[in-house]
Amino acid sequence: MPLPALNWRYVGQVAFSPSSINAGLDGLYALGTATTYADGTARVPGTGSAWTWLREVSGVTVAAYGNPPTNSLDFRYILGGAVGAVAYPILTPDIATQVNTLVYGMNRASGGYTSWGNAQPFTSGFSNYWRATRSFATVAYDTVALWESQEGCVIQYGVISTGVASSVQFGALFDPLSAAAANSESDGRLYSMCGSGSLTTTVSNWMNAGGNAMFGEGATSQSDYHAGIFAPGTTVMFGGAGVQTKRFGNFNVTSDYAAADGGVPRVPLYAFSTAGAFLGQGRGIYIAHDTMSRTTVMNGAAPVGYIVSASLTAPQDAVLLGA
Repeated sequence: MPLPALNWRYVGQVAFSPSSINAGLDGLYALGTATTYADGTARVPGTGSAWTWLREVSGVTVAAYGNPPTNSLDFRYILGGAVGAVAYPILTPDIATQVNTLVYGMNRASGGYTSWGNAQPFTSGFSNYWRATRSFATVAYDTVALWESQEGCVIQYGVISTGVASSVQFGALFDPLSAAAANSESDGRLYSMCGSGSLTTTVSNWMNAGGNAMFGEGATSQSDYHAGIFAPGTTVMFGGAGVQTKRFGNFNVTSDYAAADGGVPRVPLYAFSTAGAFLGQGRGIYIAHDTMSRTTVMNGAAPVGYIVSASLTAPQDAVLLGA
């Protein structure tokens, strides 16, 4: 039995002081606490598609963490980072040596919050961190965008002038299409996290060529882009600690991915574990023809969905998040 459809919304984007990791976290928090969406409609955290976000301030903001409105297993998702060294818990194959870089993690059965650098930021149940971005001293990130749904969110950091971007995706993004205990959690879902890593920003043809990718595609090399899904009932990725999720198929995104009327056909993404198991179908995540990120696709006055792609300034490989 398929899971309920997700209704994705675009919260908007916030510009911040270039190269400031703390300002970048403040920007995410500002989006997470916004009272309107980018289209001007009301946003009430904890209802509909709107996540609830909090932050940790230690002189400056060092972490932002959120939970979705539909969340029976008490998951939390976190980004943290600091200019100086912090001994945060790291997930294989990454190592915790690079400063001024955002990292991301997820937590099940969450308790009280401690600190982002703690071995258990939410008391127990933590995944540990993978790297989310390049060093803010190397790439002068100056904008952050947020898309959200009842059970998932996408966060994208970018550089307005050049268009390069890094992103993180959190939540129950893939439908296992099965209620078997080995295939899904007790609520029928799977919980995942994916991020760009600290080696490169997202490549223009990430759907086809490998290289820095998004949405369920991970690489096994240290500090690279990663993707993983908790094995049901555990805090370990399918196949073991640090084992990657992969995407079925490589897609040369040509005119075949435009409908006859020029619209976006709903071609879903699918994920599997490199340990050898089908994991699920993307929930409202569809292959789109090359489009600039942060674009809204309309049908008359109604939004069809929202584009997340590799570039803020040029049409590149993209997905449509269905409204």
